[in-house]
Amino acid sequence: MIRSFIALELSPEIYKNLGLLIDKLKKGVQFTSARPSWVNPESIHLTLKFLGNIEESMIDQIAEVMTNAANETHPFSIRIRDLGVFPNPRQPRVLWCGMTKGEDQTVSIQTKIDRGLAALGFEKESRPFHPHLTLARIKTLKGTAALMDVVKSHQNSLVGECRMDRVILFQSQLHPSGAVYTKLKEALFKQKGVSETEPSDVI
Repeated sequence: MIRSFIALELSPEIYKNLGLLIDKLKKGVQFTSARPSWVNPESIHLTLKFLGNIEESMIDQIAEVMTNAANETHPFSIRIRDLGVFPNPRQPRVLWCGMTKGEDQTVSIQTKIDRGLAALGFEKESRPFHPHLTLARIKTLKGTAALMDVVKSHQNSLVGECRMDRVILFQSQLHPSGAVYTKLKEALFKQKGVSETEPSDVI
């Protein structure tokens, strides 16, 4: 069984700036009782669909769904900025960075992929999809007010912009030192004058 997910990959500059932002947030809460579990910036992806454990025999079928969605999607730019929490500021469980550009395109391709995967037996998402990057998980409400003060002080942080031109199927292997991600398949978005794209092996 292969633990996997489908995502958009960010640019090196975005990863660097996410690391800088997380460092600022860490410094902001270090003398409070808040204890967020921070995400390693290099492991952050713009996840479209978490698949869980799949049979290796399903990879090609999943790649076909990705290709069909990619064939209907032109490359687009996203802008990463603004902080928020799920589900609400009084009981934050996830600290995230949002998007102020490219959200509609991201939702569109996620919807196409979700619909295509449903035909393969994957459960459709029950909640509306909100593109975001998870920066931290909050396991205790201790220090919530102090944490939210820090979040508000960095609420309008601009991480940067990058161009999306493909969708990727990743394998996720969990190790004591952290997760290791391997690209299994990728499908390029539709280019001008090109009607079809083929999924590529990147194992």
